[in-house]
Amino acid sequence: MTVPLPPRRRRGRRALIALAVVVAVPLAGYATLRVLLRDDVLRPRLIAAVHQATGRDLTLSGPIGLKLSLVPTVTLEGVALSNAPGGSRPQMLTARRVEARLALIPLFSRRVAFEQVTLIEPDLLLERGAQGQGNWVFAPPAPAEAPPPAAASASAPAAPAAPLQLSIAAIGIQGGRLSWRDAGAAKAEVLDIRDLLLRAETPDAPITFEGQLALREVPLAVQGQAGPLPRLLGATEAPANWPLRLTLAAPGVQLVLDANATRPEAAAGWQATLNATADRSDRLAPFLRQPLPPMTGLDIHAELTDAGPGQPPRLLNLRARMASADLSAQVPELRLGSTALTISGEGPTELEGTVEMRGVPWQAAATLPPLAELRGTAPWPVSLGLRGEGVSATATGTVSGPQRQQWAGTVSLQAADTAAMLRSFGLATPLLHDLRLDGRISRDAKRLEVQALQLQSRDLVLQGDASLDSSGQRPKLVAVLTVPRLDLDRISQLQPRAALPSAAVPAVPPVPAPPAEPPLAQPADTAPERLIPLLPLPVAWMHALDAELRLAVGDLKAGRVLYRDQRATMTLADGRLAMTPVSLGIPGGRLALALHADATATPPRVTLSARHEGNGIELQPLLQTYRLPDQSSGRVELEAELAGQGADTRALAGSLNGQVALAMANGQIGNALLDRFLGDLRRLLGSNGGGEAASTPLRCFALRLGLREGVARPEAMLLESGLADVAGTGEIDLGQERLNLRLLPQVRLGSLGLSAPVKVSGSFLRPVSRLEQGGAAQAAASIAGELAARQKNSGVAALGQLAEALAGRPGLPDCAQQLAVARGGRPGPVPPPETRNEQQRRPNAVDVLRGLLGR
Repeated sequence: MTVPLPPRRRRGRRALIALAVVVAVPLAGYATLRVLLRDDVLRPRLIAAVHQATGRDLTLSGPIGLKLSLVPTVTLEGVALSNAPGGSRPQMLTARRVEARLALIPLFSRRVAFEQVTLIEPDLLLERGAQGQGNWVFAPPAPAEAPPPAAASASAPAAPAAPLQLSIAAIGIQGGRLSWRDAGAAKAEVLDIRDLLLRAETPDAPITFEGQLALREVPLAVQGQAGPLPRLLGATEAPANWPLRLTLAAPGVQLVLDANATRPEAAAGWQATLNATADRSDRLAPFLRQPLPPMTGLDIHAELTDAGPGQPPRLLNLRARMASADLSAQVPELRLGSTALTISGEGPTELEGTVEMRGVPWQAAATLPPLAELRGTAPWPVSLGLRGEGVSATATGTVSGPQRQQWAGTVSLQAADTAAMLRSFGLATPLLHDLRLDGRISRDAKRLEVQALQLQSRDLVLQGDASLDSSGQRPKLVAVLTVPRLDLDRISQLQPRAALPSAAVPAVPPVPAPPAEPPLAQPADTAPERLIPLLPLPVAWMHALDAELRLAVGDLKAGRVLYRDQRATMTLADGRLAMTPVSLGIPGGRLALALHADATATPPRVTLSARHEGNGIELQPLLQTYRLPDQSSGRVELEAELAGQGADTRALAGSLNGQVALAMANGQIGNALLDRFLGDLRRLLGSNGGGEAASTPLRCFALRLGLREGVARPEAMLLESGLADVAGTGEIDLGQERLNLRLLPQVRLGSLGLSAPVKVSGSFLRPVSRLEQGGAAQAAASIAGELAARQKNSGVAALGQLAEALAGRPGLPDCAQQLAVARGGRPGPVPPPETRNEQQRRPNAVDVLRGLLGR
């Protein structure tokens, strides 16, 4: 029979039992720990468990320790986990020390449940092999067939029991590093892990993490959440989409990533949304291979997806904005204001923003097809627009080709004036007003073509076609242009305004310059003054381009002179230029020109031929146009054939060979113009013979110069007018710019003719004239003989017979003979025979001097 205890004693007994359990369980746990976590027990079991779970070898080079406390801690020294076969290094993971805090209760069910595992100074390498397989994908070994039973040995250690079941609730990392190497990469990317903690409530629960990292010495704060670790390692198939949310923050930069993957163990089958902001682009420099230009206010939203093995991620949508950018390093004085880019999978791709070029603001916009079409092979429709300061420009067309190098479309431009464009793009082209430009442009990898070009403005109208082909050894330009109107005077006078500063900058007072030292005395320049400027021939460009051009200009105004109907054809090939035919309309007539230049010769060679068209050039409109004394009339015949060689204008002039000829008959010559020709002699005697008449009849003017090595010698030289006659011979040295002429002027005073030989010498800038000793008859014979000799030596066959006629005639040659020489033997108008008074005489030089001196 049992006697019940009093209530107070029953309560005390229960307390003692509870206290015994509380004390006994930890003691039992500690006892179990000492048994299970002995080095000789835990080491083989732990190595076997890791190998069974991962197929990798775990190496523990240090001892296994146990710290007994309310939460026991196991310590492992010298931990290493082997890498996948073919890895770049033997170990995938090494750690100086691992500390694992154990839960006691699971030990009774033979489970090792770690509340937290802390890795101290770990070095983890993640990499892909040649086949794209990641080394973080573990492959447990296939179960081996059971070996035949063997007799037990007392000395052999017993085989370890079944591996322990491991679970980890949290992983901490202190002072470690994570390296990433893609297949074929020469260098791994390294992420320093200063402090990182990963937690999971259960092995199958999501992982949360936070910590402090450093990438390329830039500190990063990280936090986020990921799917279960077994799914990441490929050990399970749930959940189907492994999620990841990651937030990274660096100074001035923040990145938020939301992603999920269907095959996270292979880093494949993923989709991600990325939001990134940066206050300045230089914050991103450590993370980029090439630095970005200076930018501010960057904001990017992107949606991406996995495109498959070996392919870059596929962009689904993108919205990017920035507050400003300085692109001066790429394009001088180019800056961007607020700019936005939108790329959509369904809607059009749009780019718009503010552009500032050399202080001139522009609003720019571009529209491209949706992202799906951008990834296709069909042509892209493209639209571009530019607006600013009275200018509106648009371009619409298509971009096509394998590498999108082909463009075809139309361009339209309207502008009140082009000042803003000239300032903005740094162009030296003329300023135009009320401009409208239209045309079709096509371009591929080798050819640029402009068709149906129409340019209309107040001062210039142009139309035509042009193409530039770069498929050959040199680019080739082909153009056919028509210019109905071109006013060079207005275009050259109207200059674009200076660019306005984008922001007012206070003026900085100039620093006084140190007093300049007195310049060193320079030796006096003893080189004589020259009339021909020293200019290099511009032939270098002829080596870089081939061209075929045809140009027609209707009305051309230059120097307040209106020229009509200019036509020219130019061919440039292999450094050789040919401008022929060239037909120029000048006041009073037309000129036909042909110019050839050979830049391949050393020095360059140049040839020029010119001849009047029709019966000649009317003298009076020509003089009126150029504001010369215009009391003259008649037709001037012009002919020139010149060839020279030189690197500059002076060398070219000093090497000229050929001929220049002028002829005129039955006209009128203004006395003011005759004054310029005869100089002091005409002015001294004009009051005695010229009267008050404004002009004098001109019977003939004949001049033919033969040039050899830059020295011009007259083959014909005669002026006959109602007031004076002049014949002459001698030399004109273009290379030295020296004169050596012998003239025989005869000034008519009623029935009296005064003649005396005159010597003209000196330079082109400072000619010197003086009377020669000897009579007029001897001078005339000498001049006639010298002209006849040069005519015989001329390359023109017809001049030989004329020279014989001149040699057999006493006195000076007459107009008909000299005009025939000047024309090269071609027929032309001649003056009627002159009748002279028998009492007319020609005094000698002494008589002329007396007349000049008034004695």
